[in-house]
Amino acid sequence: MVDFNFQDYIEILGAVFVSLGGSTVIILGLSKWFGDIFAEKLILSFKNKHEKDLEDLKSGYQKELESTKVELDKAKSQFLRYTEKQFELYNDLWKVLLYTKNQADALWEDANPAQIPSFSEQIRLSKDAIDDNMLLIEESHYDKLMTLIRQFEQFQFGKIRLVDLRGQTPEQIIKLGLTKTQIQQTIGLNKSIKDNYDNLIMEIGKTFREQIKG
Repeated sequence: MVDFNFQDYIEILGAVFVSLGGSTVIILGLSKWFGDIFAEKLILSFKNKHEKDLEDLKSGYQKELESTKVELDKAKSQFLRYTEKQFELYNDLWKVLLYTKNQADALWEDANPAQIPSFSEQIRLSKDAIDDNMLLIEESHYDKLMTLIRQFEQFQFGKIRLVDLRGQTPEQIIKLGLTKTQIQQTIGLNKSIKDNYDNLIMEIGKTFREQIKG
């Protein structure tokens, strides 16, 4: 099959009109008419294709945007859950460390034998909390904390170590003959350990705040 383009049609029509004795004016008029028709069809075709391409592009961007929004919402939700859990872990550990400090403050202030069991138990709780949350604590802080906890456990009251008094009641402590004087001597000799612990947990608290803030 022979393909004809617009120019071919014009030439054929021109030849037909010339052979028929048609005038140049008629030929030009018809040529313009056919030209306008073909031009309009060409413009319309281009416009439709352009609009379709734009619509396809817009649809593609819209789908990509929706997919990205879903992923961002998912990531945001995961981050918020992680941040909330992270804060909870830091806060729980900090409360244990701080309560140990408060217990030590009370013992150093009063040196009451009846306070020894609760202080000994708090040292145990601190040790467990530090081990359980080792990943939250910087390695240098962890090593220093465990060293101080072990030093607390080795406090010697006469011939009795603090770690050996764990689980004893105040009445049992009194029966063991533990006196206020013995406690005062022990805490007086080991004040540097308490001071080191106080300074360290303040340093750890600062680190926790920085970690929570990100």
